[in-house]
Amino acid sequence: MTRYHVAFLILLFAACAQTRELSGGAKDTIAPLLLSAEPPDGTVRFANDRITLRFNERVRLDRVRDRLLISPPLEKIPDVTIRAGQEVVIHLRAPLLPNTTYTFNIGDAVTDITENNPAAGLTYVVSTGNTLDSAHIAGRVIDAFTDEPEEGLMVTLHTDTDSSGFTNGRPAYFTRTDKQGVFLLRHLRQGRYLLHALEDRNANLRRDLPSERLAFADAPVIAPDSTLHTLRAFLPPAGIQQVKEATVQPDRAWRLVLARPADSLALWSIDRTGGDLAWAQEWNNTRDTVLFWPNDTTLLNGQRFALHDRSGTIDTIAYRPLRKMPFNLDAQAAGRTEDGARLIVASRPVHRIDSARISLRIDSLTVPVRLAPVDTPRRSRVEGAPSDRSSVLTLLPGAIRDIYGGTNDTLRIALGPGRPTDTGDLKVNLVVDSGAVPPGPFIFQLLNAQGTVVRTRAFATLPFRVELPSVPAGAYTLKLVQDTDDDGRWSTGSLQDRRQPERTFRLAGEVNVRAGWDVAVDWKVVPPLP
Repeated sequence: MTRYHVAFLILLFAACAQTRELSGGAKDTIAPLLLSAEPPDGTVRFANDRITLRFNERVRLDRVRDRLLISPPLEKIPDVTIRAGQEVVIHLRAPLLPNTTYTFNIGDAVTDITENNPAAGLTYVVSTGNTLDSAHIAGRVIDAFTDEPEEGLMVTLHTDTDSSGFTNGRPAYFTRTDKQGVFLLRHLRQGRYLLHALEDRNANLRRDLPSERLAFADAPVIAPDSTLHTLRAFLPPAGIQQVKEATVQPDRAWRLVLARPADSLALWSIDRTGGDLAWAQEWNNTRDTVLFWPNDTTLLNGQRFALHDRSGTIDTIAYRPLRKMPFNLDAQAAGRTEDGARLIVASRPVHRIDSARISLRIDSLTVPVRLAPVDTPRRSRVEGAPSDRSSVLTLLPGAIRDIYGGTNDTLRIALGPGRPTDTGDLKVNLVVDSGAVPPGPFIFQLLNAQGTVVRTRAFATLPFRVELPSVPAGAYTLKLVQDTDDDGRWSTGSLQDRRQPERTFRLAGEVNVRAGWDVAVDWKVVPPLP
């Protein structure tokens, strides 16, 4: 065991044993203190049907059914009541198993009556056998995509030889993670267990809801175990692809929200005669939402279409516009390309551009300019617009025409201020020790302060040098995804296939891009702690 592991365990045990007092004025900030227990904590050959806990002040019960954790779980939930104001009585409704150590995690279930200060970290342990089991398993749970700690997830141990108990049975032991995602399972019987974590939304100690995130250890754990386990929580993909939401927007775009990401989609007409429609498409970054624009303005309300992917028919949906489409076409500024060029976005897919009706005013000078389509049917690059000065783009009537024949009225779009000092150039040199990171391919991501991916690069192996010009000034996070399946995006895991979510790596701290500066970062990629 490393010094890090020893220190981590010391902190874990200390946190469980301490009773904390909070300071502050005349306000009551002191948690209830356990004075005595009957039978005493640590009792062996336990044969009682009730437990009495006496505190130093009047207490009350707060969501006791959710917060009182008894491990191993009991078949019948005990009755918990307050007696004489200061005593919590736990009445067991069925005999306990023989030769078994039970841990009662009381914690937030008991609070004082004045300020609701919880008796945090309070546990009570008894054994129906001659000794208390002493094995333990510890670790942490983090989000598989963000690496952020997961608070309040249920961590379970099953004695089953496969994961069926996680979905159909009850765990042998369980506990919850704290604010740092840390868990500690104590007083375990020596043996072999399957280790899982669960976002237990319906509080039944099993994974039976599609919306419940989960995590699992690759191999069984054997208690006692000094390893600090890191579990990465994820939401498995939906069992089947389907359309979760289908709405027609005022601009005639058919917005389809899918159960999981898709590579490609096609719409085939069911009711229409005369052949299938052509559809313009625009996807979101995660490819689970797509906009379809039909090329026919006479499309009738309620006409049905079959949605297909590479595997076949996904769903049958009906086109139902909410209101009449406005004829006039609108456009507005849409930021810049990576090389600093100005972008505009139209309200509907653009079919034709008349550059003779487009001009750019820079200070008092008016110059011709042209629009060039870019990555989506609605976005265009303003070629000739300076990146270092403010300007106004003028579109005279008929400058742009959409796929339905709609055109713009006179539009004036401000493209400013556009100073070169608004951005900086970022260069990242990614290196790695031999064997520290599994082989690629990889996806590099630059995330802004809101956690949105603003730049991305794909590459096969490390080391790799990323050059990102014209990055808006601000604070950023660097992220690396090990794209194991080489599909160009982060992929989640599967409990059924025993497949972990794709590994992600983050540079510690933030990278600050300064206006008008070149920023160089050396990132030595190392794997997260086990």
